[in-house]
Amino acid sequence: MVAIGTIIALAVSVIAAVILFKVLKSLMPLIYNGLIGIAAFWILNLLGITHVSIDIWTFLIAAIGGVFGVAAVIILSVLGVPL
Repeated sequence: MVAIGTIIALAVSVIAAVILFKVLKSLMPLIYNGLIGIAAFWILNLLGITHVSIDIWTFLIAAIGGVFGVAAVIILSVLGVPL
């Protein structure tokens, strides 16, 4: 006979896995945008077109803003506005 504690632990584990899956599924587009933005900043720095510091703020702006966020960071960098 299976103990009640084991059944409760299994149910809690399944619920936690479902919640974690839904949270990660909704965050994946932000992670992709952020990584693509960081790659764009790295390529621009490598080619010497502009110097954009790659840090958590530029990652978050690129992740939330997408292409427009990357463009905004580049414009602010060219204008000399620190982030």
